[in-house]
Amino acid sequence: MNSAAGFSHLDRRERVLKLGESFEKQPRCAFHTVRYDFKPASIDTSSEGYLEVGEGEQVTITLPNIEGSTPPVTVFKGSKKPYLKECILIINHDTGECRLEKLSSNITVKKTRVEGSSKIQYRKEQQQQQMWNSARTPNLVKHSPSEDKMSPASPIDDIERELKAEASLMDQMSSCDSSSDSKSSSSSSSEDSSSDSEDEDCKSSTSDTGNCVSGHPTMTQYRIPDIDASHNRFRDNSGLLMNTLRNDLQLSESGSDSDD
Repeated sequence: MNSAAGFSHLDRRERVLKLGESFEKQPRCAFHTVRYDFKPASIDTSSEGYLEVGEGEQVTITLPNIEGSTPPVTVFKGSKKPYLKECILIINHDTGECRLEKLSSNITVKKTRVEGSSKIQYRKEQQQQQMWNSARTPNLVKHSPSEDKMSPASPIDDIERELKAEASLMDQMSSCDSSSDSKSSSSSSSEDSSSDSEDEDCKSSTSDTGNCVSGHPTMTQYRIPDIDASHNRFRDNSGLLMNTLRNDLQLSESGSDSDD
């Protein structure tokens, strides 16, 4: 133990320092130091690890992690270099023995990331998924403008049809108004009694015309009320003429009787 805290447990009495087996001509054991660049807290310190030395003095150290961790083990890889004059002092606090051992090599390793199980790999997969989704989004957007351009065609056609229908309807209404005005002017020269009947006929024809406008009729439907109104006016005028002739005959007969 090479720290000051370790020496604080020693008393001031003298102790015997022994040389360990590593100082023998044919040592039966060897001591190494291991330096980690980063040692995660997930490593299970109560379990044993594995150290392998491969070709070219390449070293692989595998340490188990706490149960439930991902990944289940932590792998370190590095290399070793021989020590020349370095030693380590080992103190047994239970027996008070002090032993000096010779260091054989210095091992320096770095933590490796297991492919497919580390958080970095998970983040990479998420980034790749987002990039793939973003690459698909523009293709979907490109098709939407063409559909948007085609969709307004049908409302425009409907508006044009409505405007044409309204224009034709206005023409039909103006023709009906002109025909009714001409007929009303011709009938105004008749007697006062016939004007009342014609007013009633005009009202009936106007009500019929209003019904025709609400139902969008054709030209033939507009002419039917005019024909009926003319027939009614002709019948009323003929009746009025007969009454006038009958009155004239009665007056002539009464005049002849008075002459007699």
